[in-house]
This record gives sequence, structure tokens and C-alpha cells, in this order.
Amino acid sequence: MKVSVERLPQSTVRLDIAADEEEFRAALERALRRISQQVQVPGFRPGRAPRALVERRVGRELIVAEAQRELMEKLYREALQQYQLVPVSDPQVEIYQDEPLAFRVEVQVYPQAELDGYRELRIEPREVTVTDEELEEVIGGLRRSQGVWRTPAESRHPQDGDQVIVDIEASQGEQPFQEPLRNAAFVLGESNLLVEIDQAIRSLLPGEQTEFDIAFAEDDERINPELRGKTLHYRVVLHEVKERELPELDDVFAQSFGVQSLAELRERVRRDLLRQKAEAARAEVLQAAVEQLLEVAKVEIPPALIDRQVAADLERLRQQLRQKGSSLEEFLRFQGKSLEEFAQELRPEAEQRLRRYVVLEAFARAEGISVSEEELEEEIERLAVASGRPEEYRAVYNVPSIRSYLADELHERKVSERLLELVTGGRGPVVGEAAALFTGEADQLATEAAEAGDTIGQAGSSEETVAEPEAAVHAENDQPKAIGSGERT
Repeated sequence: MKVSVERLPQSTVRLDIAADEEEFRAALERALRRISQQVQVPGFRPGRAPRALVERRVGRELIVAEAQRELMEKLYREALQQYQLVPVSDPQVEIYQDEPLAFRVEVQVYPQAELDGYRELRIEPREVTVTDEELEEVIGGLRRSQGVWRTPAESRHPQDGDQVIVDIEASQGEQPFQEPLRNAAFVLGESNLLVEIDQAIRSLLPGEQTEFDIAFAEDDERINPELRGKTLHYRVVLHEVKERELPELDDVFAQSFGVQSLAELRERVRRDLLRQKAEAARAEVLQAAVEQLLEVAKVEIPPALIDRQVAADLERLRQQLRQKGSSLEEFLRFQGKSLEEFAQELRPEAEQRLRRYVVLEAFARAEGISVSEEELEEEIERLAVASGRPEEYRAVYNVPSIRSYLADELHERKVSERLLELVTGGRGPVVGEAAALFTGEADQLATEAAEAGDTIGQAGSSEETVAEPEAAVHAENDQPKAIGSGERT
């Protein structure tokens, strides 16, 4: 077999494949034997008739075509293997010589990225600090999370930080727009209410009610599409107002978070904040590194591979919607788009994800990064021991699909670490006090955080943290879009 390869745009190759004379003769003989088993020649049992009689019976063209079919498949596979090509589309075949067989194939193949000059990429590490203001903000959130709701001694209008119990109804014309809320709890200034509803509640005393209209602009992209261009009539009833009584900021308060003193709590919060900010800084440096790598990379993603990715994205969305009791068809009707239009919108992002994956894959090959069985076993053992139920977790992590997923995660981690090491000149993504989080001390800090719980995650005040205070019970996550929208506040 003789093969030549021509690289074409969009990660397409043209293979020119020619069979040797001997290869083709052998293929003809095999084709003749197969056909003779199926052809009835008077006076002969199947497979016993002379070649000349079989050829006369079926015609030489059929035998040549059968030989070509077998040989094309065989030689095409061998050519792909020889040049380490992975097809991602159906091949387009042109036979330009019958005997001996010679043909051309055009096929889109899995792309290979070129990373010229990637070792010269450089990014400055980030220095992370925690200010006193940030620390006090989180401590304040922790106090609020431990607050107790009390009814004020005298009836008054609600204000920031108060919890209100309300009924809210929204209607369009004579028809309810959605199910009304009854005895719903919100915290003013913290819950995601429409600003008009928030202001209406603040104007009431307990036991009072008010009615008003809200006209939503047709072109206001900050609000839910269901509301645009509509005018809704609202009725709000205020049942109760409660104010938050905060605990004293002392050692007793600190002990509710698993530490012995207020000083220890402050230090724990500071380290939690430092860890979160360091992780965010690391992610920022890594993102910048990947973007620089993508800039120097030369790679073309074949359209057929993008088609596959879009199809996979659509199927994933279909399954997610089905789990929520909806369907892709219903989703598309709501969007006012056809399947083809929506699929076309998905293509740019799908192509970008594929490009990122291919480029990082090329980086891993260039740097000789791989995950050995020993490394995988060590990671499984580490996770199993950390779980507290090692035998159970060892069994889980040795399920082939989970083991494969874990190997991919470990590989991705090694690629990220090597890329960060390269672009920062070995200094790491974070410098200063927070650098300890990415050295051997990280395990100790992570263990401390796991033992005490993530203190910041209980606060609900810092921008990086913000779990909602448990005491501030409200229906925000489930409330209808016509009630709450932070975009308008």
C-alpha cells in the first residue's frame, strides 16, 4: 500500500491510497471465493465451480467491486493508524483506479494543536490579604445567622433587616398571574423582592394592606421575559414585623461555632477568608494562563466535532428538563426558537470548549503529563481514608466508570498545576501568606476547615461567601418571578 496525506482546512485530511498489485490480486481471490459460495453454477456444488465459469456467471465487475469494498476498508483503517488520525466525520471516497485499486478519501479528523512559544508565557502571581473590614463583615454575618426574631414592643413600619410575614397576590386583568404567596417570610434589604413590592411593604403597619400596579417595560432585559410588556396588579397584606435580636459578641457566641474563644473565631474566619480569596486568585491566574495558551495555539476544530458537541449539549439539556418535568420542545416554545436556531446559537460556545480541551490536551502531551496507575491508587487511598469509611469508598472508587472519572480529574489537576508553575516561573499563583494554601500546609488548613465546618459559609455577608442566614427564613428561592427580581432593585 502507498499512502500520501494532504492537510486541508478545518482539520480535514485527504488520503491518497493505492493498493499494491499483490494486495489487489489477493483481495480478488478472496472476493471470488466468497461470491462462488453464493452463486449456483449448474453441475457444481457451491464454491467448487471454476473461476472462469463464476466470472462468466456474475461478471468480472461484481468481483472487482467486492474486492474493492473489502480492500478500501482495510487500507483506510491502516492509513489512519499509520498517520495516527482519528476520524470524526464520515469519509468522502473517490475511486480513481479500478485495478489495482487506488482511491482518495477526504475526512475530518480529531484536531492537533500547535503551541509555538508557549514556554515563554508569563503571569504575575496574586498577593492575597484579608482586611479588618472584611473580617468584621463576616463576623457580623455570623451574628445575624444566630439572631433571634422578636416582635417589637410597639407596632411600627418595617425597616432594613426586619423579617416580614406577608401575603402577595399578582393578577393580570381579572385573572391571577400566578399562585399567590400566603404567610411568606422575607427579610427587607436581604431578600430579592421587586423594589416596588419592597417599598409597598415598608409603607404598611402590621394588619394593613395595599394595592398597586407595576408596568414592566417591553425592552427591560433585567427582568424575567414573562413579565416584559405586562402590567400587573398587586395586593400586599402585612401580617407581622419582627426585628432581629443579635447575640453578644463574646466567647459564648464563639463556642456556637465550635471554637473556644472569640479570638479563636476571628482567626478561623480570617483563615477561611484567606483560603477563599486565595482559591479565587488561583482560579483567576489559571484562567488567564489558559487564555494566553489559547492565544498562541494554532488549531482548527472540525465542523463535525462541533456538531457532535452541540448534539451532546442538547441531549444533556433534554435530560435536565425531563428531570424537572418539562421538555426541550416546551423550552424552545418559551424561547420562541426552532431546534435548528437554538443549536446554531450553541455552536460558538461548544467550539470554544472544544478548542480549550484540545489545546490543554496538546499542552499535556508537550509536557509529558500523564496519570500512572500508582498515582491513581494513591489518590483513591487518600480519598478513601479522608472519607472516614475507607473500605466502602475504596469499593466505590474502583468501579470502572468512577475510576475513569477520577483519573480524568487527577489528570486535569496535574495539567493545571504544571501550567501555573510554568506561567509564574515556579512562584505559584499566590504569594505571601496565602501561598501556604498551595503547599504542604494546604492539607492541614483544609482538615481544620472540615473539622470545624466552613465558618464563612455560615455567615451570609461577604461577597465570596454568602449562604443566607438560617434564621432569616423566606421563600426567595421558590418565589414567583413576578414577586422577586434582584435585577430591578
